[in-house]
Amino acid sequence: MEKKLSYFIISLVFYGLVSLQYNGTAYAAELQLPDSVYLSLANSRTKDKQAPEGNFYKQDSIFSFRSPKGYFPSLIHNFGEQATAPLRFTTKQWVITGAAAGITAILIHYDNNIDEWARVQKSRHNWVNKTSPVITRFGGDWGVYSVIAAGLFGAADKNEKLVQTSLLATQAMITSGVWANIIKILTGRERPIADYAFSKTRGGEWYGPFAKYAQDLAIRKPVSAFDAFPSGHTATAFSIATVFATQYKDKPAVPVICYSAATLIGISRLTEHEHWASDVFAGGLLGYVCGKQVVNHFNKTYQNPGNFRDPKSDIKREITFIQNGNQVGFNIIW
Repeated sequence: MEKKLSYFIISLVFYGLVSLQYNGTAYAAELQLPDSVYLSLANSRTKDKQAPEGNFYKQDSIFSFRSPKGYFPSLIHNFGEQATAPLRFTTKQWVITGAAAGITAILIHYDNNIDEWARVQKSRHNWVNKTSPVITRFGGDWGVYSVIAAGLFGAADKNEKLVQTSLLATQAMITSGVWANIIKILTGRERPIADYAFSKTRGGEWYGPFAKYAQDLAIRKPVSAFDAFPSGHTATAFSIATVFATQYKDKPAVPVICYSAATLIGISRLTEHEHWASDVFAGGLLGYVCGKQVVNHFNKTYQNPGNFRDPKSDIKREITFIQNGNQVGFNIIW
């Protein structure tokens, strides 16, 4: 939980760095001609101070606490919408949920067998031994730093879609992280590494709600004995992957790369002997649904159901003849 709090603080710094307000340079010129004929030149961005509807920077500040488009009101809404989602499930969604629960149950049954295969891979394959510790970190601090780096790069390059996507990814990370930790506290499942040292129960012991806070257990056992289910690293990886894959679904390679990377991170949690297969599956599913909800809410809020629209596409270039009393001229917009 402490790591998630630090990620949240880092994200706050990130918001400040990428909340750039860059308006087009405005200028106007008026030439006094004979018979009061004048020429007024105006940039279209100064004609209407209201930013285009799809403009992530200009329409509403992400620091707004009153606008539903502000970062924090949106984040709070996402928590609420995710918590009450089962109340709005369709029959199809309940079927999918039942299937996911069934797969989780099957994996729990075979968790010990899968772990026996996974935990020896590092000793059998040198490339797994070298890459697994690196890959697994992208489900934690390195994944958070990567999202922040992407956002900062987007801000420097004035790539609004990349900044937008990075901010949405932080919301998906925060929400999935909170839910993952709540479920961990309620289930109290042993990690594989703790299982082999303590209970020696096939698939790990399930101590139940708030067991980590029970003094008779907590004094004798580390946190790893109570926080296996679901995998927080996998939830983080899939929340990031889902946001980027959804935002850039018009580029076929992006979803493939994102979900492949998230899957590798999930597998690394097995080879690192940190989680059971059912933990990884549940974590990945949690990250996916949180990522989808965050992007869907953003699209509905900004009335932008499709791909991100370039604000420049809203600018209409025209030359208009105007008359005001005994003055005539042209209004040029570009």
